[in-house]
Amino acid sequence: METYDYEFTELDIKKALEADPQNREVKSIHKTLKQLEAESNKRDAKLYANMFAQMANDCSIQTKRLKIEKVEKNEKDGVMRMELEKGDNEMAVDSS
Repeated sequence: METYDYEFTELDIKKALEADPQNREVKSIHKTLKQLEAESNKRDAKLYANMFAQMANDCSIQTKRLKIEKVEKNEKDGVMRMELEKGDNEMAVDSS
């Protein structure tokens, strides 16, 4: 049952209770509706919790990959700088 169905049903039940507050059948239906609504909310909460947990996990994996790539790039850049500095130092020694 969709959320808007619960809302319309609840409005109908409230109107019925206004007309006859002592009607046991309407009170029973209202209680059943509340139980169904609570079950639906629990299912939705579980669905969204799983959905967001998966998204967080995917995000975490992507973040780790980016960190590893950054470290690898920094290491590669450091090796290149060292090679460039070594080449500059050799050129300076040869010039002397």
